[in-house]
Amino acid sequence: MEMQSVVGGFVLNQLSSISPVPSTLKSLLENSCARLFDASMIIEDPLTELAPLRDASVQQPLEQFEQTFVIDQIIDTVRDEGLDNHFHNMIGLFGSIMLSLTATDDQLAQVNKWVEQGIFGHFLMTDPGGPSLMGWKTELVETDSDMLLNVDKIHGIEAHKLGFAMVVTKQPGRPFPLTVMLPPELCNQLRQSAVGEPFLNGTLQLGNCKGKVSITKDMLLSKGGLGSVNRFLTLVRPRFVKSLMHFVLWLHDCKEAHLTSEDQAHIEYLIHLCNEQVAATTFSMHSVNRVLATKFTSNELLLNLVLSGKIKSVNRQRDLLAFTKMEGSSYRCFFEIYSKFKGLRV
Repeated sequence: MEMQSVVGGFVLNQLSSISPVPSTLKSLLENSCARLFDASMIIEDPLTELAPLRDASVQQPLEQFEQTFVIDQIIDTVRDEGLDNHFHNMIGLFGSIMLSLTATDDQLAQVNKWVEQGIFGHFLMTDPGGPSLMGWKTELVETDSDMLLNVDKIHGIEAHKLGFAMVVTKQPGRPFPLTVMLPPELCNQLRQSAVGEPFLNGTLQLGNCKGKVSITKDMLLSKGGLGSVNRFLTLVRPRFVKSLMHFVLWLHDCKEAHLTSEDQAHIEYLIHLCNEQVAATTFSMHSVNRVLATKFTSNELLLNLVLSGKIKSVNRQRDLLAFTKMEGSSYRCFFEIYSKFKGLRV
């Protein structure tokens, strides 16, 4: 057995548990996984055949939300009109689902008041300290008399003009992140700036924000815990990937991309994977891994289209490359799957 076959199995096993992977896509993904195999993996992995996936012994109902029906309509529209004018609406609805899973009734009522006033929400995750929580600059420090949030976030969607914000932060002594909902008056205390040129024909600007604010416990989004985050990703990631595939097909229709029949078959396969996951009504240990593998596949398809000269303009190449990093880079997706399954061998 070749190394890339073993390494590629971490992703391919997840995909094939939904639908058989086309041979041409299998080869592309195996090479991608081998490319991302890092130093620790090369040194420590036994490179023996992976065990087949076992059926999940525990399955739970997956929550359904009214927002998903609107999101699915937007995704269908992206196929006909592109992503430029629909991205913000889709992302806003994603945020609404996240709040439904993590916010209390009082917090949701407050959010609804802000939205009715035309104040929009922002999700701030990316930290200049890197992907590891231990290195994050954004930190919540609690004393006997105060809770101080040190905010240092980069590359947030429209983060140069914050309304209210969900800020993901570390806290000393906790191995998992917390999310704080900052009201508009506290967001106004942060230093905010646009960063880089906009994406999607000028409709998507990223920004940085920084500063220290005192918060109260009622600003913590604590309902549901980590399980809510995993359910959120299970609901959102396949829809995000499907919107990207529709966007690429629209670019092809507009002569901004030149897709071969093989490219189109890969895209249609990925859309099929997304549809199967969107239709799921149960949540299990496999759900998050499947959406990670789906996002990994989307990233590698988009990268391959750009590197093989299939995307006409530099601006659209930049758009697609940006989406290979948003909602999970290839390395991050691969690393998370690998960490869970590296010990499961034949």
